[in-house]
Amino acid sequence: MCFFKQDVYIGYSMGDLAKVRQALANEGIKYSYKVLDHSGQWRGRGTIRGNAGSMGMNMDYAKQYTVAVKRKDFERASYLVNRALHS
Repeated sequence: MCFFKQDVYIGYSMGDLAKVRQALANEGIKYSYKVLDHSGQWRGRGTIRGNAGSMGMNMDYAKQYTVAVKRKDFERASYLVNRALHS
């Protein structure tokens, strides 16, 4: 995370990510997002998925999505994210 940004959403649902991005875009709030693929992380001689496969891994939690906004927009963005996810 950059010093000038704050995470407004961290989750595992691509559907929720789409709702958050749409809510922020509708209000003209600039954001950045990143995707962390837990199955693609390197462990030893290869990735976790490459070494062990995906057996036993809950694929609903394989990817983590994070949306960040500028600090000055954080309060408004938090409100919009809550409204988008809980309405």
